Amino acid sequence: MKLTRNQLILNAVFCLTLLIVIIWALYAEYNRPWKKYRKEAVQDESLKIRQVWLRDSGEADRCITCHGVIDNPDFNNNPQPHRTHSGNYLKHHKVERFGCVLCHDGQGVALTVKAAHGYVENWTKPLLKGSFAQSSCGKCHPLNQALPLNVELNGASKFIEGWRLFNEYNCIGCHKLRGNEIPGRIAPSLTLAGNKVNRDWLVRWLRNPKAYLPNAKMPRFNLSDEEIGYMADYLMGGAGSSNNFKNPPASPFFKGGNSPLLRGVRGVSPSLEKGGEGGFLDEGQTLVASLGCLGCHSINGAGNSFAPDLTNIGSKVNADWLVRFLKNPKAYDPKTAMPDMKTSGEDIQSIAAYLMSLKKEKKEKNPPFPPLAKGGNTPLNTLLIEGKSPPLKKGDVGGFNIDKGKKLVRDKGCTGCHETEDLPAGYDAPPLDGLGSKRVDEIAFGNITDVEKTLSTWLMLKVRDPQRFATEKIIARMPDYGFSEEKSEALVTFLLSVRNEPVPPQYVKTLIDPDKAGARGKSVLEKHNCLGCHKLGDPGGNIAPDLSGEMKKSRPEWLFAFLKSPFKIRPEQILKAKMPDFNLSDKDVNVVVEYLAFVSGEPYPYNFEVKKEITPEDAQDGEKLYKEIFACAACHRVDGKGGEVGPEHTDTASRLNRKWIEQWLKDPQAIQPEVRMPRFKFKDWEYEALMNYLMTLGKYRFVKVKQAD
Repeated sequence: MKLTRNQLILNAVFCLTLLIVIIWALYAEYNRPWKKYRKEAVQDESLKIRQVWLRDSGEADRCITCHGVIDNPDFNNNPQPHRTHSGNYLKHHKVERFGCVLCHDGQGVALTVKAAHGYVENWTKPLLKGSFAQSSCGKCHPLNQALPLNVELNGASKFIEGWRLFNEYNCIGCHKLRGNEIPGRIAPSLTLAGNKVNRDWLVRWLRNPKAYLPNAKMPRFNLSDEEIGYMADYLMGGAGSSNNFKNPPASPFFKGGNSPLLRGVRGVSPSLEKGGEGGFLDEGQTLVASLGCLGCHSINGAGNSFAPDLTNIGSKVNADWLVRFLKNPKAYDPKTAMPDMKTSGEDIQSIAAYLMSLKKEKKEKNPPFPPLAKGGNTPLNTLLIEGKSPPLKKGDVGGFNIDKGKKLVRDKGCTGCHETEDLPAGYDAPPLDGLGSKRVDEIAFGNITDVEKTLSTWLMLKVRDPQRFATEKIIARMPDYGFSEEKSEALVTFLLSVRNEPVPPQYVKTLIDPDKAGARGKSVLEKHNCLGCHKLGDPGGNIAPDLSGEMKKSRPEWLFAFLKSPFKIRPEQILKAKMPDFNLSDKDVNVVVEYLAFVSGEPYPYNFEVKKEITPEDAQDGEKLYKEIFACAACHRVDGKGGEVGPEHTDTASRLNRKWIEQWLKDPQAIQPEVRMPRFKFKDWEYEALMNYLMTLGKYRFVKVKQAD
């Protein structure tokens, strides 16, 4: 089809217009305004090496030659090296003073990427990648062993988690580290293990703890069946059990006879397992839930992990031991963290029956069972299997077994976590001082060839799978903790911080002081797991009263006496659980009182309030209002008389602050929203009279009653 003249003209105009637009777009792109300023900036900035001279350490740092925009927020999403530094680290760590290699390692004076990152032969500090850079926080900000495990350090979450794991898993029990001491044992005492556990369970536990308890902290040792047999011999009969070869100590744990507490509990009879004989199991289950046991222990995933998991405890312990332990934990182990629950004999019987019913089903028809090391099925070994040991004569095979087991318990480092009567605590692994400064040529990879040979890689393998290092010549003694990738990374981050390189004293700053009230208080609360039952701010349990504003409410001198010797305040209708007796020292009690004052915003040392003077008539008016008009005695008891719905009021004046009582009477729900106490509309004189009466109730009265002239 032939175009007309008009169509040709229109087409030519369109093409010309399109050409002009394209040329304009290209010119606009070429001639952007910012290019002018960029050209001027480049002309003003000649190519040169940028360097920071660190006077305190006497080093040159040239990292900013390439990483020149680390303090410019506009480059936050750019690739390296033209990228903003992550986080807000530079706010407190100016490059001009600290440089880069102090935290990141590498070779600060180098000018090529490979050399600057330290990936060259004979350079001992290659660039720390990812979270491993947080290990450098430990150079300038040391963490004291006395700090509570729940400390926080902004920007160093992996480093703190690694430090927490290092202490939680008691690495110091085997490895020496300057400035750290072996703490109190973190695992149960083995001195009387023969009284506590049965041999079948012990053998299975030694073979693989996580097969019994998936979240067990106890690592898996590379033990042969023969070694397990030797160790079981020693622990069941030679580590200080009541049937030991020595005279047993005077203790309720070593008295024979048929205690009424053991009736229906020993071994848990079939009738008990079905809930017979008074329904021990149902009552025991109710008591375990209501007395606060799950504030520390867990059963089938419910509860806390502070204390041993009770899920399969019936497969582990002996019933008579359990009853006696519940009655008086410190008679078995004076250093146990388990407090005295002040539970009646009947309740103990029910609790023990329920716990003994919690047993793990044996999936193996004929599970492998390590034979006793030597002697075969002798009468002596039969007794040992049952947890009994007659006196041994010199030369007896059983004595040899026990000596061999004792040596294994010592050599495997068991005493780093467990206490035994006849074995002292001792280090049995290499010291950790300077570990983060080790050169690659100082560590052995064994037959491992498929990994990058760096210190961080070696540590990750050592923590995650220590047996990989075993060869015909290298014995891998470190047990397997079963750490996840995340936990391993955190622990290695901390271990990399253990260096022997001096840091200028001007850089060192303690950020968390263990001697401050907050740190000391947290340590005591953590040691006794107070937040397993109580709430303090956001964290904590809901078994016992909230302690967030405790010192606005309680008198310090009363709280001191209460913590030294706890007693029940609230009736069972409100709270079944009772405060157990932790046998706290005066020092620890003072620390707790000071800490609760700190978190409550109250002064410490505290100020005693001035006694208010009232007349006998004032007190009588208040008593009449309390007992008759408002019927407070229908819910509260005074001197053994009254209801059992609300807390005891017999010692109110000695226990509670007047100011808090005033606020409580005006509006209970403003302090505790879920409380059942009604809100009364008191007249001013009624309110004052009730306050005066309540302040007369107690050993230490905070009113002064005027005597008649």
